[in-house]
Amino acid sequence: MNKREELNKLKSQINLSIRGLENYPKNELNVLVSNHNCLMDIFYVPMSLPEEIVSLISARLTYKEESNRKSIIERYLYAMPIEAHGGRVYANMGLSYATKMLENGISVNIFPEGAYVEDKKIFRGRTGASRLIYNIRDIGKQVNLVPVSISVLRNDDLDSFDKTGDNVEITFLPPINYEDAYYGYSYAQSDEEKNTLLHMPIDASMKLIADSLKLPYVDSYIKLSPKGNVMFADGSVIETGMAQNPEFIDRYNRELEDRVMQLTRKLTRGGGYSS
Repeated sequence: MNKREELNKLKSQINLSIRGLENYPKNELNVLVSNHNCLMDIFYVPMSLPEEIVSLISARLTYKEESNRKSIIERYLYAMPIEAHGGRVYANMGLSYATKMLENGISVNIFPEGAYVEDKKIFRGRTGASRLIYNIRDIGKQVNLVPVSISVLRNDDLDSFDKTGDNVEITFLPPINYEDAYYGYSYAQSDEEKNTLLHMPIDASMKLIADSLKLPYVDSYIKLSPKGNVMFADGSVIETGMAQNPEFIDRYNRELEDRVMQLTRKLTRGGGYSS
């Protein structure tokens, strides 16, 4: 059974309503940004789409063997790990290889808040999605930035894979017009100006999501709990400081390169419906 069939089986166990799919430019290059209610969001977005997508999710979901997480992710998703706890070098590596997925013509989904949000609020998104779309524009490719709002009537266990019977509403919102911000960023001279222009597309996206859900928008980042280590493909972890050594950076780089090659091969063969 391939991933699409597995997602459809999972889809049949929840009460899913999909709205605004006409706003999703099928067969075009897209970066989707979504709010984050609970763990199951990572499945709700791809199961709502008419085509396959790569999900940019925590390395601890992609690689961790605990509670069968790794096998569950591999069963349902084309996942690309984002390491948020390794410092700038690991964050930049993740974005660099996510950019390669886009270069290869494969759309991606990301959760800019960076963690589940328990309160009925939408927080400011981090700028990874903006960096991705700007990177792709720099090499002459067009890409859409599509906000996706997720409403979930959930239980109290945000970290559970068991959401049988959940009521979920996915709404694809109109793509963000980021042209002025991109061109301004391209010619910006100061780091402060660049930072402002990086935030513009993602801020517009998260505010649109907040409006769609009729929730307050909080103009600050959600507080993340640092793990203090980097997780590698075999599930092993290295303390963040030690992980800055070239041998570990090279190892992580090779692992990401291999994953991009595997995902590209699967998603460009037979329309992305291979297992």
